[in-house]
Amino acid sequence: MPKNLNKYFWDGEQNISETYRLKRILEYASFPDLITDPFGELNKHLQNIPIDKLRTSQKRKDFIKLIMSFVSQAENWDDVFKKIINFKGEEN
Repeated sequence: MPKNLNKYFWDGEQNISETYRLKRILEYASFPDLITDPFGELNKHLQNIPIDKLRTSQKRKDFIKLIMSFVSQAENWDDVFKKIINFKGEEN
């Protein structure tokens, strides 16, 4: 895990699942920190997280729901954002 993400685990990192680790990052990480989290972990565990139950803003929940549609088809964050931009362009 990148060192910049350690601050989101103020209660320790021992004995937590990878899904819980991702949940904590999704709930609390700043956007620049969020996109430094390894993409493979996001791809692997995102579908196991009930987004509506996250302790975060509705805007962040909406963002996470939006990226869920593209994560499985992407290789990295850049791919996700390119797919979102292309998808939004197709709607117009």
